[in-house]
Amino acid sequence: MASPTYTLRITFHSARNLPIADLPSFSSDPYIISTLRFPSCQGYKLHHRTPTLPHTLEPKWEHVWSIANVPASGATVKVKVMDEDSGDHDDALGVARIETGVLSGPATEYHCEGLRMRTGRGTWIALVRLITVGCGQGKWSGLGGDVQLTINIEQNPPTTEKDEWTLDRPYTIGPNLWTQHFSPLIGIITHTTSAANSTASTPHADGSVQHYSFAATKIQLTGPLPPELYHQYVAFRPIIKTFYTKSGISGHILNRALKHQYRTIYSYDKSTSCGTVELAEHGMAKQFLNLTHWGKGGRVYTYVITLDAEWRFTETGKEFGIQMLSKHTMHSCVSIHVGFAGEFFVRAIPEHKHLEGDVQGYELVIDNDSGTYRPPKEHLPMLQKFLQKNLDGLRVTVKEAFDNDHQKSKKAHAQEKERSGRRRFKQPSSSRSSSADSNGSISSSDEQELRGGRLGIGRRVKKKAWEVVQHEHESNKSNEKDKKGKAVTSDQISPAAGASN
Repeated sequence: MASPTYTLRITFHSARNLPIADLPSFSSDPYIISTLRFPSCQGYKLHHRTPTLPHTLEPKWEHVWSIANVPASGATVKVKVMDEDSGDHDDALGVARIETGVLSGPATEYHCEGLRMRTGRGTWIALVRLITVGCGQGKWSGLGGDVQLTINIEQNPPTTEKDEWTLDRPYTIGPNLWTQHFSPLIGIITHTTSAANSTASTPHADGSVQHYSFAATKIQLTGPLPPELYHQYVAFRPIIKTFYTKSGISGHILNRALKHQYRTIYSYDKSTSCGTVELAEHGMAKQFLNLTHWGKGGRVYTYVITLDAEWRFTETGKEFGIQMLSKHTMHSCVSIHVGFAGEFFVRAIPEHKHLEGDVQGYELVIDNDSGTYRPPKEHLPMLQKFLQKNLDGLRVTVKEAFDNDHQKSKKAHAQEKERSGRRRFKQPSSSRSSSADSNGSISSSDEQELRGGRLGIGRRVKKKAWEVVQHEHESNKSNEKDKKGKAVTSDQISPAAGASN
């Protein structure tokens, strides 16, 4: 008989007496990042973020997070209140931890009203507090971290019933949140156009204004993931393992650089769109098609699905400057394991009559094209089953990455950029770029200059770390050429080739 598991329903109600973090508004833009850890699942944790409430010191979120398959040993809930700063490092306003203890018996509620939090100790926050108190806008109690938070944790009755896919770890069952993050700067670099949500623009010859914006998207799918969808990164080069495990100085630097890139691509600001998917009447499929423009424009996307069934993706192509060491590594935020990874595109089904809002006239074509995680083709049917369950009404077709017909189909779809007027733009390669970057994508050095070196690490150290990666890549290419050259014998040289010599 299987051990009983529980469902936790955490409600983030409100906070009071938050410290002032923004001048001159004398307020904050608070949100919560919550982390769940489980004593019986060493190293495994779940994360959740609430929406940001602008310009308030008394936020009322009333936001619910539901987690299923929680073991009877309980969980530790870490609650971190942050102040959102657009284009900057967010400030920590306070943190607290709650132990649920051992879970047993019937449904129970934990009322954590007036939870004391340890206030953030950042230099900027401390300076703002002193200024606001001196100006009469703050309270001395704020200096001592007088922050309060209320949370309810509901423990549902235990169940031994298992889902279609039995997991040995907890997972999110709601809400099905979606967010879309926009970067005008990267949009300009990659020539990615957007009719809205972007402040960056350039005039056309006819006087009209073209807006640019690069979009990164997250969708929380309904779990659980099938247990087969559990894939670890492949250390196809020694340097790869260093930044996943943070081995040595270069490993720490590269790990931090990739995580910084993830935070940049998926940064929250006033232009970020967000919402909750209504699951009725093909709601998940409709929202997905809205976020992918209903297959228009020849867009091909790079994606990962996390172990908690969060789907993350951006448009991909040689012209996009988010490659660094691996696009999939960036999307996973350097996670050792993911559920699945690859590329996909959306297209209209030719034989279907296309009516507005009819998801049944469209097809998601998704593959396992990821050199970082390399999911085996044997797991594609399970991926199809999982996505079909979430994207009810949408046709889901899975393809092996090296299938010739699929490669031709994906290439033909990408060529629709020219036919639709979305010109493929290639960034001129820099003299500092490695040979691998000479295909027109942006080098890591260019990315660093555009970002202004906001990693907080000396540029010389960063440059040395990237040189290690570039040298490793060039050495591998040189070795491959030498092996190919040795494999060619004099008998294989054509007479024409011999005459030319």
